[in-house]
Amino acid sequence: MSLAEEFAIVDELSKLVLDMLMLSKPPDVPERFASIDSLQTLHANLLSLRDFLSAAANGDLSPNINFKGYIGGTLKMLQANLRHMTWQTKMVAAGDFTQRIEFMGDFANSFNAMVIQLDLTLKEVMRKDAELKKTNTELLREITIRRQAEAALLESEEAFKTMAITDSLTGLYNRRHFNHRAETEISRALRHKRPLSVIMLDIDFFKRVNDTYGHHSGDLVLQMVANILKESLRSSDIPARYGGEEFIILLPDATAVNAATIAETLRKRIETATVKGEKCTIKITSSFGVNDHLAKASSKSTEKILSEFIDKADQALYLAKKSGRNKVTVYNNTKGDGGSLLV
Repeated sequence: MSLAEEFAIVDELSKLVLDMLMLSKPPDVPERFASIDSLQTLHANLLSLRDFLSAAANGDLSPNINFKGYIGGTLKMLQANLRHMTWQTKMVAAGDFTQRIEFMGDFANSFNAMVIQLDLTLKEVMRKDAELKKTNTELLREITIRRQAEAALLESEEAFKTMAITDSLTGLYNRRHFNHRAETEISRALRHKRPLSVIMLDIDFFKRVNDTYGHHSGDLVLQMVANILKESLRSSDIPARYGGEEFIILLPDATAVNAATIAETLRKRIETATVKGEKCTIKITSSFGVNDHLAKASSKSTEKILSEFIDKADQALYLAKKSGRNKVTVYNNTKGDGGSLLV
């Protein structure tokens, strides 16, 4: 074989190798070179290399590397490193920021820097989240304390308001608040021309109860009378302790006849009720004066009208006591004696 023919063979084989590396579809080994085992091995290795590189470029690290030697070992190492890096990436995605890549140069440095930054960012987010939770907890505690303080303040205000308008012994309205409510009801009754009545109630011989049984027993008697009033009157009626053993009741939209009927019911309940003292049972009676005559508001103040309104009921009460006690008397504006007995 001439030298020219040998060069031609070398050139053909070189072109075969280049085509296998460069063309998208690699050529087969020419039939006239099929008997050359080393060429067949080279062809198979190049095909395996092409398959591996193509699969790796598309993210597939599963192909087997069939040839041996330096290049085969290097490819297998690269495949193993890429697989391990894939696993490490999954671990980072799951929150493990301890992963580091120790190969691939700049890519490894960039990957490791990314993981470190993610770790720092997560720690900063967790720190701020903890601070926010702490702030929220403190804020909720402050809100709770403030609400408790406001509730206690409202409760105290209500308690003081109740104390200001209530008689501490009987739980009824005190005289001052009664007068305030009565003036309002008088104005309403005169404006709308509605009836309004008042009952004055006095416990008969109350001083004798205190002197005989003691002041504690006297307090029990007052509380009993107050409870009878609370239980027997309408929700619109306004009972109060007027002073000492005297009670007063304002009855909106009630005439003297209506009020006298209510007063008689109260008288009977008080007469039949008993108070258990320390050593005995105490029974009492009471006297009532009723009035429904309201003066005109043309030239008098509401306060003056109230004073006269109550005074007429007091006159009727005085007549009830004068005529024997344990009675209900209705004020009669047409008689000179100031009142008449209810029959």
